[in-house]
Amino acid sequence: MKRLLLSTATALSLLGTGCAATSGAHASTSSVALGDASGEPLRIEGPAITGPHSSLVIGEDGMRGRFRTRNVSLKWDYQQMTGSVGDLATDLQLAEGDDTRVWGTFGGLAVDLTEDGTWLHGRVGECAYALKREGDGFKGMRECGQVLEKDIDVSFPQALATRPVGERAALMTLMLVNTKAKPVAPRMGIAPRGGVERNNKFSDCRYASF
Repeated sequence: MKRLLLSTATALSLLGTGCAATSGAHASTSSVALGDASGEPLRIEGPAITGPHSSLVIGEDGMRGRFRTRNVSLKWDYQQMTGSVGDLATDLQLAEGDDTRVWGTFGGLAVDLTEDGTWLHGRVGECAYALKREGDGFKGMRECGQVLEKDIDVSFPQALATRPVGERAALMTLMLVNTKAKPVAPRMGIAPRGGVERNNKFSDCRYASF
């Protein structure tokens, strides 16, 4: 087999170009939205995720910064994500094959998600999701407690699906954490004798977001 021989200078030049292209892959990405703008309107531009109260930086094997009022320190490889969000631990298992599976805890929230390129389904915290890829995001429904929402629409551009599994799992989970639940009017408790009504403190809708 005929082989192409490169001079040391040429090889180093090409290696340098390849490294620059790799390190600049995020930098060349245009600004895109992540999640639900009615929550924290997050945008990704290059390695940075920003919002009115958030500032995060994505590295090759982790994410650091602040999401709302919580400090974020995450580290991942192709099998696991560990770290913390605020004072609560993150420990997610990652598996990639015909689909991508993410399960464990993220900032204290129980997570169990599966994404296969068309559907994203599973749970984050108290909310169960069934979302289908449509354009630059996912649309579908979720149930939080006993409240069903049929018009969930979150941004997750297709380009993000090509990122490494650890980074993709972090962005996918953050997207759902950043999807605000609709407020639900509290149910009224049984009025005690005397006619004074009390609100049932357990009737408010629970949020998957922080």
